[in-house]
Amino acid sequence: MDNMKTMTIQLPEETYQRMKDYLKRHQVRQKDFVTRLMAAALENEPGPAREAYNE
Repeated sequence: MDNMKTMTIQLPEETYQRMKDYLKRHQVRQKDFVTRLMAAALENEPGPAREAYNE
């Protein structure tokens, strides 16, 4: 298993409830949702930062 890190964030209650509703409708776990969201954003990152990460 890869090394794992914990990330804690604060967000508005309304945003949190909307996310929970989305997760329920799409039957997705919160961890998977956030991980995929971050991976998609980082995948689209141009330039040296992305290249250094992939090495």
